[in-house]
Amino acid sequence: MAQAASQLVIRSAEVQLAGDVYELEAKLDLRLPEEALKAIDGGLTARLTYQIDVSRVRRYMLNAGVASLEQRYELSYHALSQRYLVRNLNSGEQQDFGTLQAAIDRVCELRGLPILDTTLVVPGRAYEGRIRAVLDMSTLPEALGWLLFWTDEWSATSSWYTWTLRR
Repeated sequence: MAQAASQLVIRSAEVQLAGDVYELEAKLDLRLPEEALKAIDGGLTARLTYQIDVSRVRRYMLNAGVASLEQRYELSYHALSQRYLVRNLNSGEQQDFGTLQAAIDRVCELRGLPILDTTLVVPGRAYEGRIRAVLDMSTLPEALGWLLFWTDEWSATSSWYTWTLRR
């Protein structure tokens, strides 16, 4: 019997100017197979990385890269407290949730993520931003590492979602 695969789709992404910084708002649709959800309850740690690139659009040459960053999260279950933990690996901030779905909902939404300073954007020029999500479901404690042979189907990468930025 074949294992079900995880699915990742960026549903929306837009950039808003907040002071002198462009901030990203994005929504991800993440679907995990039942076995993957059970594995998280059993100690598997899921890592979700948002890869974000901004380039200046050029007509006769390749686009010029302006900014590139990764926003990384880790989702795990803490058996002692019986809570689901979401840790922002960039800032170290940690939140806990009573349900796995609430924790998944948290990592599926980016709000107010600073991605670009206005000094890097030339007025009147076109810029293109893109984002994709990468899910890594292959992180278990070393003692259980031999169990990872089936988790490749649970890891996934979304397609790139592109938006236009103009100043």
